[in-house]
Order: sequence, then structure tokens, then C-alpha cells
Amino acid sequence: MTTRTHVLAMSQARKLIEALAAGRYDARLRGIRKVCAVQLSDDERIVVEIADGSFGIAPDGASEDCQLSCSLDDFLRIFRGEQNLITAIMQGRVGVRGDLGVAQMFQSVFSPGDQQTPGATR
Repeated sequence: MTTRTHVLAMSQARKLIEALAAGRYDARLRGIRKVCAVQLSDDERIVVEIADGSFGIAPDGASEDCQLSCSLDDFLRIFRGEQNLITAIMQGRVGVRGDLGVAQMFQSVFSPGDQQTPGATR
């Protein structure tokens, strides 16, 4: 991958994570407030929060409960549903720093088929 292609891919990854987080809701996480950083490279880091079941981009300076580190390729495999986040962690494809339980909560951000809207029930 050329440097320019890599920069474009990282920019697209940031937009993808922002779009995934915006408006995402998981009723199982009502009452929870947690922050997780996604580190895709040395210079590409996106910080996502859960606030009472809703996901969004965390405000600047938010204290992180965990950090997930992976390659862009692994992130895209997880996003497309080709790789489960927790399995990728167990295989060493995704690194976790901090609270593993928080990483598990954030799995629903990376599972496009699992989106709920506020008030939705299962």
C-alpha cells in the first residue's frame, strides 16, 4: 500500500468508525458510561464512548477505559462480519489495553447487523 493510499484508507476508517458510532444504540448498555479508543496506526486513533446505551465519538480529553489496537485490514474484517472482535482479541489480531469487559461492550459498535434504535426491543 502506498503512503497516499494508506492515508486515504485511514481517513476512510475514521469516517467509518464515526458513522458506526453515530446513532448506534444498545439497550443492554443502558446506564453505562464507558470510553474506548481504537488505535489503527501510530497516527490514527478514534475515541468512542457509550453514554447510557448510545454510542458516539468521545469528547476531547475523555478518560479511556480501554484501547483496542489493530490493523486497518483486521478492523475492516471485523466490520464486514468476517471476524468476531472477541475472537480476534483471543487470536492476538487485536490488542486490548485496559478493561476487557469494556472491549466486549464495544463489540456492538463493530457489528453492523446488531444496531438498535432507542426504544427498540429484542
